[in-house]
Amino acid sequence: MSASVLSKTLDVVVGWNKPPYVMSDADSGFELELVRQILHELGHEMRPVYVPMGRTMMMVAEGEVDMGLTMNLRHTINATLLTDPYVIYQNVAVTRQDRQLDINSIDALAGHSVIAFQTATEVLGPAFARMIERTSGYLEVPEQRRQVSMLLLGSVDVAVLDRNIFTYLKGQLPDSQQHATVIHELFSISPYSAAIHDPVLREQFDEVLAEFIADGRYQALLDRFGLVNLHDRLPAPDSQFAEDKN
Repeated sequence: MSASVLSKTLDVVVGWNKPPYVMSDADSGFELELVRQILHELGHEMRPVYVPMGRTMMMVAEGEVDMGLTMNLRHTINATLLTDPYVIYQNVAVTRQDRQLDINSIDALAGHSVIAFQTATEVLGPAFARMIERTSGYLEVPEQRRQVSMLLLGSVDVAVLDRNIFTYLKGQLPDSQQHATVIHELFSISPYSAAIHDPVLREQFDEVLAEFIADGRYQALLDRFGLVNLHDRLPAPDSQFAEDKN
């Protein structure tokens, strides 16, 4: 058995604040709590190392940490290091219900004012990037709370961001901004894995993750943080990494 599996405290590199997935100030969030519980089940403790996302890949590749979170093949990581997907994100378009906007495709966003997260034109694919070229009222912001607030205040027509991040941030805003909204599922789900160098620990992680999903502990943790369960939308295992390469 390797040294990393024998270790009782594992260094786990995590991207900075993405509530409700990662809340670095509170050392909590769905991803942290799930991984913490899985490692505890295996007899280990977790020591989070918070860094910008670009540093996560570097630290994993150079073997500076035992694990890296929120990884997939879009991050140019060796596929053999990846666990089974443990968290699924989904970017969506969100509108205020009272606007009654018919947004059933990416092209339908053209002509509307759109606020998105930074790097959205790179992350969301060529169809979204082409649409933006035909949209004068487009803005990307680093602070996602601002996205949600501007949408609910009526300053923009559409906000594009992860559905669970939207729901969480909306819940933090005052009652005066709690307008009914519509979720438009224009983008596919994005499964993420942990990257673990040690093959024994990686296999153990997958086994305990499967147990959590089967016995309801995974759903209970989703409920605790108010996340929609997208795990049943995962493609068949054989096609998972093929999709991530596209």
